[in-house]
Amino acid sequence: MKKLILLLSLIFALSFSSFAQTDISVGGGYSWLQGVANVEAQFGHFGIGAGYFPAKMPGSGDPISSFSAAVTWYGKTNEFLNNHSGALGACYYGSIGFASAGYRSQISYNGGAYGSDVVQPMTIGMLGVKSYAGKFSFKLGAGYGWCEYAGVFTWEVGLQYALFSSHAF
Repeated sequence: MKKLILLLSLIFALSFSSFAQTDISVGGGYSWLQGVANVEAQFGHFGIGAGYFPAKMPGSGDPISSFSAAVTWYGKTNEFLNNHSGALGACYYGSIGFASAGYRSQISYNGGAYGSDVVQPMTIGMLGVKSYAGKFSFKLGAGYGWCEYAGVFTWEVGLQYALFSSHAF
C-alpha cells in the first residue's frame, strides 16, 4: 500500500504542470479496475480514477461492494487528441490499481450453508486503447489481477463523458 501511495504522489507531482490540460469525466461499463460507475481526472498524459463495482459472493450470492482506484498513463494528451486529430482520436494506455473486493471465496461444508468467507483486495494491471470523439471517450482493455490467493486475466470496456474540460472540443 505504501508503494501505491508513493506512486500516486510521484505521478501527481510529475503531472502538476499538466493541469492546463485537465479533463474530469464520468463513465460506466464493465471493469474490475474502473468499476461499473467511475470518475477520472486526466492531467495531460496521466489519469487518476476511482470506481464502484457491485459484486456478489460466489456461493451464497450475497451482495458485496468493491471500490477501486487506478493510475493511468495515456500515450497522448487529451488536449492533443481533441484539438489535432479532428473529430476522432485514439491512443494506447496502461493502468495499475486495485479493487477492494477483487478476490472473493466461500466454502460450503457438505452442501450446507456457506462459511469461511474470504474477501481480499486485488492489484490489477491493464493495457488498452482509448478513443475520443468530442466529449465522449471509449475504452477497451485487457489485463491481469493478482493477490495472495489467486491470479486471473480480466478485461474492461467503458464509455466516458467529459463533465469538465480545460480545452475546446
